[in-house]
Amino acid sequence: MRPNRRGVQSRERVLDAAERVMASEGFDAATVARVVEESGVPLSSVYHYYGSKDGVLLAVMQRGAERFFADVPELYDRAGTAAEHLRTLVANAAEALERHPNFLRLLIVFAVQPPNASGGEVAAVVRQVRSTALKRLRGQLTLAFDADPRSRTTEQLARFALAAIDGAFVAARADGTITLAKVLEPLPDALVAAHALHDQARPARGV
Repeated sequence: MRPNRRGVQSRERVLDAAERVMASEGFDAATVARVVEESGVPLSSVYHYYGSKDGVLLAVMQRGAERFFADVPELYDRAGTAAEHLRTLVANAAEALERHPNFLRLLIVFAVQPPNASGGEVAAVVRQVRSTALKRLRGQLTLAFDADPRSRTTEQLARFALAAIDGAFVAARADGTITLAKVLEPLPDALVAAHALHDQARPARGV
């Protein structure tokens, strides 16, 4: 049976509250009682919906992943030169990251120190999110450079781009005077330069 609209709204309020508390005060602070206080949803309903604090955390991460990737437009054709395509890609990613700061903050924290929650399911969500991000980056680098998506170069550049985005997100959150888009501004040209270096270092065929 499908949940009614009021039930759906209550579930969303619980997850919104848990996400805010965990992002601003830490995982340990996000007790069920604290989530009840923040959301205004009765304790009995929270347990009915999610069963436990671990269930709330897992639902927060699953919803966050779905929302984030739905919010990042995929490019199916190259948008201009390689550098122009990558600038569009980075701009889209930066906008999505700015719209979902709490989820991304939790993702980075849990990637470094996974909570002992939900039998490892939260860690599995974190791994899946990062795997999906790498897959998308490989696809966009393949478009930008007309490259082999399975090549070592494409894989290295995708991992470099993801690491740069992680670091830029942390840097922008630590320094409120600069935007994420500004921190990421050099990334497209850095990827183009790195790809050119890989091309130069690759042995010529038949040598």
